[in-house]
Amino acid sequence: MQSRTPDTLRYRSSAAAVSASTLPKIPNVNDMSPAPYGQGAAIFDLRNYLKAHHHAQSLDDCAKINYVPSLKGYQIRSELVKTILADKVQLPAGFPNSVDGPLSWSASELTEDDWLVRLSEEDVRSVEGATKSYLSKYGSVNHVSAETFPVSESLRAKLQQTVSNLYDRRGFAIIRGLDSTKYTALERVVIFLGLSSYVGGKLGMQTLSKSGIAHLTNLKPLYPEGLIKSPGYTNVHMSFHNDTAHIIALFVAGTAENGGGSMVASSAKVYNELATTKPHVIKTLAEDWKLNRFSSHDFESEEFYKRPLLYFHDGKPLLFVARRPFTGSNPGDAPRPISLLQAEALDSVHFAAERHAIRIQLQKGDIQFMNNLATVHSREEFRDASIGTGADRRHLIRAFLKNEERAYRLPPQLDRAFSEIYPDDVSTAEYNFRIDPFNSAVLSQGPPAANPSGTNG
Repeated sequence: MQSRTPDTLRYRSSAAAVSASTLPKIPNVNDMSPAPYGQGAAIFDLRNYLKAHHHAQSLDDCAKINYVPSLKGYQIRSELVKTILADKVQLPAGFPNSVDGPLSWSASELTEDDWLVRLSEEDVRSVEGATKSYLSKYGSVNHVSAETFPVSESLRAKLQQTVSNLYDRRGFAIIRGLDSTKYTALERVVIFLGLSSYVGGKLGMQTLSKSGIAHLTNLKPLYPEGLIKSPGYTNVHMSFHNDTAHIIALFVAGTAENGGGSMVASSAKVYNELATTKPHVIKTLAEDWKLNRFSSHDFESEEFYKRPLLYFHDGKPLLFVARRPFTGSNPGDAPRPISLLQAEALDSVHFAAERHAIRIQLQKGDIQFMNNLATVHSREEFRDASIGTGADRRHLIRAFLKNEERAYRLPPQLDRAFSEIYPDDVSTAEYNFRIDPFNSAVLSQGPPAANPSGTNG
């Protein structure tokens, strides 16, 4: 009897099926032609060589990657690229050999004091008092702010410490000490947005329909197959990526029975490793890529679809990378073809981040904050205890924040994407908030819409 293939393995890259033994001995590029070769020409020449030896499909397979990265496929691609690029590629102009500072780190260098902010009983009472006061005056969450959600001076100091953690220290922080099971769905959102307003006073939009928050949970069992487009609304392993946000805030309303660990890595550390060991990856990431938005929203300008995945701007390396625009995450997705070098670059970012990342098992009531332009993040595959609408399940509430005083200045190529998330002409009073994602009325509205930029995940 044939065994059933696990869901996770179905996402594996077809490149994983290509073993090094199936490839002929590949000559040095300089031996194949006396002409000086760039990267693209070298690959073109190599394809012709492989075609002559009836192995052209091997190279094509190695440029095909799926959403969940394959280590074996990545290793094969890396060996191919190493052979192709006989001469060492130089870093692009303006990109340094390395960057130093507290935002460059590996997990082994961190202690809890670097990222954990603990709430005292007095802090919790302050939070609950602010929540009660707010709900006595307002009937919705559209008016939550630092002014309408006043907390004690000691708690304000801890929230300012959190901001410093994001921009001056490690790029992420977790506030711990709340018990999410004590509060109603409405109270959770008020608490989340109230505390978040001290970290980033401007709340971004999650969708073009002006959603102020998103509920990250496994929605696949609740909708017909194929309707869930983003991996954030499934239980699959998520690759390391950036969202279109200055600060990502996550409130842990529920946890999984198994798995679901939060993974955070330093963008600067990833940059340093790749700049040292794979400068050609830095070059590839810094070139324009064509993105697939996977959204009904469109723009006339083709330029919006082209941008680098890596910038060195204002003295900082800024990764702005996601796999989904290039791989899709569903069988029906039709992403743009990418090159062998681009496939290797995406995998190189993921596996470098994985080597240096810290893994945190979030607890109910935690609020995690990440400086999205200083870190990349991922999530492990998970299994919930049950899958019904009232189940005990992994459930994170997400907000996109901007701290107007500390936000990084953006390279021009990102201005338009970020202006969609943080529009100047839309106030939070106009935002829509799905308070309980498992409410039957909410479920009947269909799955969450795409993020405006279409690049998350």
